[in-house]
Amino acid sequence: MIYDALGYFSVLGADETTDLETLKILFRERAKFWHPDVNKSPEAMDMFQKLSKAYDTLKNPKTKILYSLLSLIYTEKDFPNLTRLNTYKSAKGIETPYLRVFSISRIEKGKIQTENLIGTYDDAIGFIKKATIKNFLTGFFSKKFYKALEHNLNQILSDNHENLKLLVHNAAAFYDEGKLDLAYISALEALSYANQDGKAVIQKFLNLLSPVRTLSVQTFDTQKLRKIQLQPFIQTACILGIMLIILLGAPILLSLSSSQEESEKINYYQKVEVGDGQEITDDLVTSKIFNIPVDLTDSSMLYHITKDIPIMYGPSEKFDILAKAFQNQTVRITGYTPDHSWYRVMIDNGDMGFVPNKYLQKGIGLDIPNQSRIISSENKRN
Repeated sequence: MIYDALGYFSVLGADETTDLETLKILFRERAKFWHPDVNKSPEAMDMFQKLSKAYDTLKNPKTKILYSLLSLIYTEKDFPNLTRLNTYKSAKGIETPYLRVFSISRIEKGKIQTENLIGTYDDAIGFIKKATIKNFLTGFFSKKFYKALEHNLNQILSDNHENLKLLVHNAAAFYDEGKLDLAYISALEALSYANQDGKAVIQKFLNLLSPVRTLSVQTFDTQKLRKIQLQPFIQTACILGIMLIILLGAPILLSLSSSQEESEKINYYQKVEVGDGQEITDDLVTSKIFNIPVDLTDSSMLYHITKDIPIMYGPSEKFDILAKAFQNQTVRITGYTPDHSWYRVMIDNGDMGFVPNKYLQKGIGLDIPNQSRIISSENKRN
């Protein structure tokens, strides 16, 4: 199947495999027929101009592949200017190939409003938390709340067309700007949203960039995004449970101590019994960690690990292992426990886990890989 949004292949009688010499012949034949000095029909001028635009686009390998790629996602009505392609950016204005379209429903003035938001995985967490808290506080006892919650749980990443459009557009825009690595990753991520014919077009684009590239896609943890939306229920259950215990006069005293021994006893887990009698372990790590804003242009938060150690999901050896860190691996500090004994770090693939403070040393250790997400692409080039 040929994707031909503006009819350029059709008007010339060509396809994606037509070589330049044949394309010239086809153009000359049709241009002679439709030239306004020869053809006096009312449509002659429009046809001649369309032939000229089609030939100018398809004779250039760069604009030809961009035209085929963008024909996947645009129609004649909304087809963009091939010389003015702007990239979609994250919610924080960062240029990155790791973007998605998130469909978020919010209760606004008593009505459910749904919009598509573009962002990274971290942006999505922010989108969801903000929408969930607003919906929870605005309409917990209304049907609208549960309708919005159902949409956000099930539809958040389900719009394949919007994600295909975003990723293919960015692949074309990055390619037009000469940012081939970013173009490659965007196109690679677009594959999972395309049909078979679309995959074939995208694969040709990937092969054109480089058949030996080994850059990989980013996995979006939809289960975690769903879990975030259920936290208000769990936290509310916790509060109600505590209030019930207090009302019943249970001897619960929380003693606070400034000593190091007490600070090391911070509990990052609690169990909650829900209505059906099941117990759920609620991970409260996030609420007890002091966050450091992630600024990929800030090199002062880059540290390196002094020995081979495991990176844990939480600030304790009782947590599961997230990844294995090697000696002198460079990481980004994103938070710390109240007693500074554990630090949360970001590793090259963007995941975050915890390591003991004693194994961290300020400054870059080994060279940061090109595909690393702990530092901006601009700083890597510098």
